[in-house]
Amino acid sequence: MTFPSPIQESLEQYSIDIEVASEVPTREGAATGTFQSKIMTEFLPWGDDGCFVLATTGVVELEYAAIRKAVAVFDAPCRGTIQLTGSDRLECLGRLTTQKVDEMQVGDTLLAFVTSRKGRVVADIIVRVFEDKILLDVDVTVVQQLVDHMLSYIVMENVAIENISSSMHWFWCIGPEANKISIEDGQVLSLPKAVLGIDGVALLVETKNAHKVWENLVQGGCKPVGWFALNMARVEMGAPIFLIDFDTNNLPHEANVLSSRVRFDKGCYLGQEIIARMESLGKPKQKLMRIKMKSDDLPIAGTQLWASSDASGTPSGVVTSSAISPLGGSLPAVLAMVGKKNYEVGTSVFAHVGTEVMEASVEAL
Repeated sequence: MTFPSPIQESLEQYSIDIEVASEVPTREGAATGTFQSKIMTEFLPWGDDGCFVLATTGVVELEYAAIRKAVAVFDAPCRGTIQLTGSDRLECLGRLTTQKVDEMQVGDTLLAFVTSRKGRVVADIIVRVFEDKILLDVDVTVVQQLVDHMLSYIVMENVAIENISSSMHWFWCIGPEANKISIEDGQVLSLPKAVLGIDGVALLVETKNAHKVWENLVQGGCKPVGWFALNMARVEMGAPIFLIDFDTNNLPHEANVLSSRVRFDKGCYLGQEIIARMESLGKPKQKLMRIKMKSDDLPIAGTQLWASSDASGTPSGVVTSSAISPLGGSLPAVLAMVGKKNYEVGTSVFAHVGTEVMEASVEAL
C-alpha cells in the first residue's frame, strides 16, 4: 500500500503567473476575451497503488533551470521508510545487503542493494544510521515486500523492522545551493549524488509537519519541480532509477552501478556467491548503458534496439529512459539495457524512431 502526499492539495492548487507583453494596439470593434495567466500543476501515477507525484508546475524549462542554477524542491511521496531498531540491527542488515553497513557510524549514509539468494535485486535502498535506529529509504511500491523479505531471515536477532511510511515524508532539495537548506520541523540528511547524478539533500519530516515545511521552503526561494524536469536532469547525468531502468529481475552487474552500491570485500550476505562469481568469472547477459543518438531523434522508453541497420533478427536491447538534454545541446540523452553482444563501448545499435531507423552508439554509463 502506498500513501498519497500529505501536501497533495497544496500542490494541486499551486500555480505560476505568466506575464504576457503585447505591443499589438487595441482595435476598435475587435473581439475581446481573457488570457489565462496561470498555469496549473500536472501529476503522474507512481506504481499501481494510487501514489501520484508532481509531473510539472507548468513550465518544465524553468524547473530544470532551478535544478541547475539554484535550488529546487521535489515532493517525494514515491519514497517509503523502513525503521530498524534493536541491538543487532546493523549486523542483521549486513547479512542482507551488498554494502559493509556494519562499519557505518551515526550520521553515515550509503547506497546498497538488498539481494535474493539467487543474487537478484530485491530493492535499491538508501541506508541512514542514527544513534538508536537505522532508516531505509526505498521506493514506496516495494516497502512491504522488503519488510517481509527481511523478516523472513530473522531468527534470534534482537531487531525490530517496521514500515513507518505513513508517518514520515520525504522532500528532495536539489541544485548547487541545496546545501544551504535548513528546516525547523524535520531533519536535513545527505542525498548521495549517485541517486540522481545531482547535488542535493533529503529532508525527512513527520507527515503532520510536511505542509508547513513545504510552505517554508517555497517562501524561502525553493522552486517546486516535478518529475519531468528531475527526470531530464538525472537521465542526462546517467543516473539509473530502480523500477524504471532496472528491476527485481536484474542482477547488480546488469544495473551497472556497482561502484556506488556493492562491496566485494565484505562478509556473507544473500546472493553473495553468485554476485562474486559474476565479478570474477562472468559477463552479465545484459548491462545498462548510455546510448548516444547520431541524430536529434528521441527514442521513447520501451523502444527496442537492434544490431543491424535493417532492424531485423533478435533485439539487442531496449531503451529504459530518455529525455532531451539541455547540457548536451538539446540532443537526446538515452539509457538502455543492452545485450552482451552489443554493450561494448562504441558498438553501433539501431532504433525505430517513428517510421525511420536511426543509428546510435553505446557509451559508458
